[in-house]
Amino acid sequence: MGYSDAESLTTIGAGACTYIVGPITGSALGVSSNVIAISVATGVVKTILTTILTPLIAKLIKLDNPHSAVVFGGLIGTTSGVVAGLAATDVKLVPYGALTATFYTGLGCLLCPSIFYLLLKFII
Repeated sequence: MGYSDAESLTTIGAGACTYIVGPITGSALGVSSNVIAISVATGVVKTILTTILTPLIAKLIKLDNPHSAVVFGGLIGTTSGVVAGLAATDVKLVPYGALTATFYTGLGCLLCPSIFYLLLKFII
């Protein structure tokens, strides 16, 4: 889309973490609302895909116990997608996945505007 500066790329990448982390990162870095909108769209696509694909792949990845739900939530990260996907898979797993997915979001809000930005600025 023509964005090549570290601030914009960091914001779009943070949106790929979750659609909450993208706008927080974009606001912290002072990017335009167009870039923030792209980051939100990226996060929404991830959430929708997670919601749809989780019940379809749950048996394949053995997503059937609290331990696997905690790991799944921490790897995927989008709280709403993880919760919706786990609810469609097994309602008992929702709190476990939500726990680490929420932590993922909070960690993303801390690391993306700082460490991730500095790393991209160094690379670019």
